[in-house]
Amino acid sequence: MQNPELDALIFDQDPNDGQSFEFDFSTPNGHALQGDLSESEGQRTPRSSDHGSSSLPSYTLIWKLQLRRGRVTTLTQDTIENVDIAPGAYWNDNLMTELSSPVNENVPEPHFQPDETNITLSNSKRGVPPYTRRFPKQVIDWSDIESKLKSWNNLSGAIKVVISLIYKESQAPDKKAKAGRGATKKHLAALNSLITRQEAYGDRPVWKDVYQLMECTSASCMNRGFPCLREDDRHWKLDSDIMDRLVDHAEQGNPFETHADVPPGIRELIKIRKDEEDARKKRKRHGPDTQPISIRLCCHEHSSSQGQPALTVDFAEPDDMAPIIYAHWLSARVTNQHWRDATKLAGEVTVAKGYDLKWLHANQKEGQNMLVANGVLEGVAARFVSWGVQKWVDEITVD
Repeated sequence: MQNPELDALIFDQDPNDGQSFEFDFSTPNGHALQGDLSESEGQRTPRSSDHGSSSLPSYTLIWKLQLRRGRVTTLTQDTIENVDIAPGAYWNDNLMTELSSPVNENVPEPHFQPDETNITLSNSKRGVPPYTRRFPKQVIDWSDIESKLKSWNNLSGAIKVVISLIYKESQAPDKKAKAGRGATKKHLAALNSLITRQEAYGDRPVWKDVYQLMECTSASCMNRGFPCLREDDRHWKLDSDIMDRLVDHAEQGNPFETHADVPPGIRELIKIRKDEEDARKKRKRHGPDTQPISIRLCCHEHSSSQGQPALTVDFAEPDDMAPIIYAHWLSARVTNQHWRDATKLAGEVTVAKGYDLKWLHANQKEGQNMLVANGVLEGVAARFVSWGVQKWVDEITVD
């Protein structure tokens, strides 16, 4: 015999409400119990319980896409104001879709993957401490976040929800590629790919390893701080052209881990140039004792046949102060703060490394590489060692 009241009660029940199972005596639906976890257990972010609850205050949402490579750097970020949807619901329904594009554009693949997600709630009202939670990868439990947000509903301060999505390196690219002299086109293509990956992922370029290996650190060497070839207790100073040849040799995949790896042809050229330098010094000793300091104000691409004369310049300041004064002069000619900071850093690095402007201008490529290796922007370093010196000299030269 049918009971209308019981039938109405059964059919009015929400199929996801556990009480309905008590009345219809059927087996519960597995999807109703597992919910979204059945889609990807352990990877799916738990959904929010509030889609647009009036119990939640409105807030400003800031998301940051960050990369961890030694230290965490922010690749990009965005701000969404006046959000009145629960953070979990906004994450699942809006933000995950919106983030796919900036992630694909900014995060190198396949070497980087999600590492952790940090969420911080803050309230501008004085005395309200921030609330921070950390979650593995991008598996976020929004219940605590939204509970804290609800507890601030009656506070008058402005609320911010900051979501920091941190990626980490999952597979480091190869740092070395070695091969014999008979490298095939396939090897060269692989080597080019290696260099491209090194630049894309911030790996240490080959030339930095070469310069570090050849830099002389001996306290007894007159060339300390400069690149030197050490052989049989002798030190042979290396100019920028020799260093370029060594970098090219290493970038071709040849072993270059000790001074014994310097190829015989380059080794012979080093000794020839040392003999030429000694001969020039010997001739110079027979000339006048007091000679003016000269700077050749022409780029290395221009030949001396063009007839551009070298200007004679007497610095009123000590050589160890000239780079600092020059850096301040050069930084005053730009408005970009990053350029200004990098220009002043170039002056400080020059002095700290024991170089002066005369050497820096005479060895532009080596000087530029030295500045870049110590954190100076590449373009600013090029400007610092070439164009800027010429302009500065023009202004301080007394006719």
